[in-house]
Amino acid sequence: MGCISDDVSSNNNGQYVDQVLPEPDVDTHNVSLNKTAVLDIENGYSLKLLEINRNENYVRFSFTKEGQEYLTFKLITGNTYSIKDPNGEYAVYSVNVDKIHDNSFLIDLTYTTKAAIAREVQVSDADLQKVPELSIGSDTITRYYEWEYGGTKFSMAAEYYKNSYEVYSERTRSRDFDQFVTDTYDDMLISQLTSQMEEMAHDGGYGENDIPYITMAFVQSLPYVSDSASAGYDEYPRFPFETLYHGGGDCEDSSILLAALLYDMGYGVALLELPGHMAVGVKGDADLSGSYYDYDGTKYFYLEPTNSGWDVGVIPDEYKNESVIITPIGSVSPELRLTFTGAGEKNSYQTSVDLEITIENVGSITAEDVVIYTALESTDEGMVWDQIKSDTIPSIVPESSITYSVSGLKVPASESYRVGITAWGSNVNSEYISSEWTSS
Repeated sequence: MGCISDDVSSNNNGQYVDQVLPEPDVDTHNVSLNKTAVLDIENGYSLKLLEINRNENYVRFSFTKEGQEYLTFKLITGNTYSIKDPNGEYAVYSVNVDKIHDNSFLIDLTYTTKAAIAREVQVSDADLQKVPELSIGSDTITRYYEWEYGGTKFSMAAEYYKNSYEVYSERTRSRDFDQFVTDTYDDMLISQLTSQMEEMAHDGGYGENDIPYITMAFVQSLPYVSDSASAGYDEYPRFPFETLYHGGGDCEDSSILLAALLYDMGYGVALLELPGHMAVGVKGDADLSGSYYDYDGTKYFYLEPTNSGWDVGVIPDEYKNESVIITPIGSVSPELRLTFTGAGEKNSYQTSVDLEITIENVGSITAEDVVIYTALESTDEGMVWDQIKSDTIPSIVPESSITYSVSGLKVPASESYRVGITAWGSNVNSEYISSEWTSS
């Protein structure tokens, strides 16, 4: 469990905590956050705003490192809190909640990074030297992979540009898992790997039916790499490029990589989300044996992505009777994500709400004919106090965003409302977000 200390010497339970030795500041930032917003700090640290309580003058955050939550804590407005690393050794940054806005869905925050955070490196040369073996150049790293299938040893090498890794590290994780599988950024790399798999299989005297098994053995041979001390995925899914660059990953990373490789080869695949675990399902028929899941008449046979030796259709005992979410991998598609900030101005008659809405396409292809609908929703189901629909946005290309401003939405004085925003397009499913209920 990580540690947090309050510069006023007490935590929210009134118990004293250890003081943090002073460390020199590195940089100070002032930001505004709405509820559910995720703020990336530096070197894999981030915080997520979980709760805003204006009446009791506090907010609650989830604190994470590389996507792995190690602490949740309530911060009282006006106090400065020093946040330690997950081991509780060093203060890596401090946080001060400056203000909770009247509408209760926006806060102002100041955070200051410390010298300790600058000493951390997301991917150090020491970490990269772990198996599998690699060589490190000035601009690239080259990994050398070895694995075994059917008594035959296979090996291959792949070169990765360091600046490409930096590009990936800036990309949002707020997307559905299948979008990591079909991500177009990885297309060339995945195709190169599948071509090598096919060539190695043929050179080794294996047939077409062995290629997916050789590929599965390759992914299973990669070491389990996770910031979490326990099994399960850590809510920081990685793109296939990143898993290969790191030389391994946790179960969700390995599942995404294996699904991407098999999908590129033309196999029907699905991601299987189990409690605390992820695996891959491969489409099969009566020729296959073993355990499978039925999804709309299609059989998806279980593939375990971690640890060597698991055959198709063999489910680890701890997952045999667990519920599962099945996500078939289809063609590439757009996917919308919404965030917003805003403020309400009150008078004796009404509250007028102004909003800044950001819509981002985190999918793999362009979203077309996008419309944003914004409403001040009433507690009476299906009723709104005010609403507005945007003009049609012709297109939003992948990894790009558009900011849309709404001003002057009205709600009568003393009435309860929340902000509700929906976006949709001609080739994309709708996305909806809302604020907490508040009073005008």
